[in-house]
Amino acid sequence: MRRIAITVSISLVLLFVVLSIWESGLFKLHPSLMAAGYLGCMFQAIYIFSTDHTSRSRTLTRKKQILIHSLLQVGTIICSIIAFIAIYLNKQQRDKPHFTTWHGLIGLIAFIWSLLQAIAGLFLTIFQQYLHSLRLTYAQLRIYHATSGVLLFTLSCFVIVLGLASNWFKSKMPNNTITYSIIFYLLTSSMLFLAHKCVEQVKNRYVKRKITTK
Repeated sequence: MRRIAITVSISLVLLFVVLSIWESGLFKLHPSLMAAGYLGCMFQAIYIFSTDHTSRSRTLTRKKQILIHSLLQVGTIICSIIAFIAIYLNKQQRDKPHFTTWHGLIGLIAFIWSLLQAIAGLFLTIFQQYLHSLRLTYAQLRIYHATSGVLLFTLSCFVIVLGLASNWFKSKMPNNTITYSIIFYLLTSSMLFLAHKCVEQVKNRYVKRKITTK
């Protein structure tokens, strides 16, 4: 199942990269890097902690898992910042208003949430000595961070699904309603699958473990 999840993740990223590569100007960086950041780096960063018996990450030490997770999340932040700046400047150049669609508004929320999530991650790694200022224990923040991360990834998938209804994406699809609908639901289902795997991973790692230790 892990191989399927990773294959779906990589395939979705490649799809958006291929669809974007022929665009002119800065816009090409937005869909391609957002997909690479969230469907690629963020998904892999969360799934590195998978307890799936087929997962190779089970053989990694906790420190190595955290290191890989951190590096992938740095990739997420870099990709999302560049993609955000690209779409912002693209709209400025075309004299178009910002954040006028649900895709844009919820996308902005997801972007800001990503930055806050990254800051929380710093308190779990580099700035552990300052945890007391947050009045949280390491274990508490770790659970909150994991839960927040899964919710953020799910929201990010929703934002990308909204992007599938954009004029840009429709212009890349065959001029046939049935074909577009099939592609739309296939891609949406793929992203729901990735979100489900992330939720399942966190549930198995924290919820079930907490129940069995009682």
